[in-house]
Amino acid sequence: MKIFILCLLIVANLFALEENQIEPFMKSNINEAIQIIKSGKDNNTSREVISEKIFRLFDKIFDYKLMARLSLGSGTWRNLNSAQQEEFTTKFTTRLKASYKSKLDKYDNQKIIVDAIDKIKPNRIHLLTQIKGDKEKFDVIYKFYKAAHDQWYIYDVDVLGVSIIQTYRSQFSDELKKQSFNELLAKLADIKN
Repeated sequence: MKIFILCLLIVANLFALEENQIEPFMKSNINEAIQIIKSGKDNNTSREVISEKIFRLFDKIFDYKLMARLSLGSGTWRNLNSAQQEEFTTKFTTRLKASYKSKLDKYDNQKIIVDAIDKIKPNRIHLLTQIKGDKEKFDVIYKFYKAAHDQWYIYDVDVLGVSIIQTYRSQFSDELKKQSFNELLAKLADIKN
């Protein structure tokens, strides 16, 4: 995937957004993330430091536990005990972050524009954005759900119409046909930060 996904990642659940905060929060934090990347490149800051600063901006609104459950599939998830679910969530989150870090170098002064907010259901909102470069334009959709107390979290991101969660679900499903859950966990643990 050539695209650079501005998003990601620790399930703190200590902070979330109310519906009317989603668009201004995302606009502000996307702009801040771009400045972090530009400044980091200008100062030869390591990819690790840049990505950690960006994660701090977005971690609080990503529901990594839900993303992990959806990626694994509800049937497999239900058969895990709480310790296994926790371990899978941690390793899945690490994998997401590693994927994000690997794409940081591809940033080349693209603009990220928040186009619109679309409430597709009472408990689902899509934030429509575009990544615009000199010759290319990509649609990115941040998918939010409403949790308790009218708080909203991201549970998926579509890039060019492809869901990150569906991509992982397909990948994990294929892996689990060939190996055990513990082998899948071990494979996820091999992902470097």
